[in-house]
Amino acid sequence: MQLILLELDTSGPSGELTTRKVLTMERLRGVSMADAESIRGITDDPESLIITALNTWTASVMTMPFFHADVHSGNLLVLEDGRVGFIDFGMVGRVGEKTFKAVSELSSSMAMNDYQGMAEALLNMGATDADVDVKKFGRDIEQVMMDMARVQPNVAAVGMSDGSVQGVMSFDEDEVTNMLLKIVSVTEDNGLKLPREFGLLVKQSLYFDRYLKILAPGLDIGSDTRMIALEAEVV
Repeated sequence: MQLILLELDTSGPSGELTTRKVLTMERLRGVSMADAESIRGITDDPESLIITALNTWTASVMTMPFFHADVHSGNLLVLEDGRVGFIDFGMVGRVGEKTFKAVSELSSSMAMNDYQGMAEALLNMGATDADVDVKKFGRDIEQVMMDMARVQPNVAAVGMSDGSVQGVMSFDEDEVTNMLLKIVSVTEDNGLKLPREFGLLVKQSLYFDRYLKILAPGLDIGSDTRMIALEAEVV
């Protein structure tokens, strides 16, 4: 699958207006990826937008020297022309070969709801000085995944200028952090210490999980052919 860069944008420096002392960035005009109501005013296919965003980020993890490590709803935009915009690369992460291989194993196990396989993948990624009960670890992971599945976006009724009332979906940024802390707690309780980059990867994945629930609640990313594969070519 090819990723067409015409579908996205990143804010970059303006050469003519930037000096050694002043950095002038291009302004991207758009709305938050979590603002479903505004997005529906830009496109009638929000599902494709989140797929483009997720494919772009996944490709950067798999093929680039670094990935955006802070894709909260203020840094991921839907632009006025329908493209996806990534801003604020102040926090980036790098993935080593060992972690990347383990993350690939983790993703495959997650797609099959194989919690023991997820536990084994995490063991291959982390460091431990003790024997780990893989079956117990898998059960603990299953509980965390079930908790994640129960978290739903917030829905609020908003009065519009024409007098109508519409529902607006959003999510609490603290929920993402809390879910990450639960995952870290489970791994530590099972005697495992994971590398820092894993925490960064998981937190971004949790952000995307929320965007998917808001914009494409029926999408199965484990089987949808539009999702990028390991051999994807970025153009």
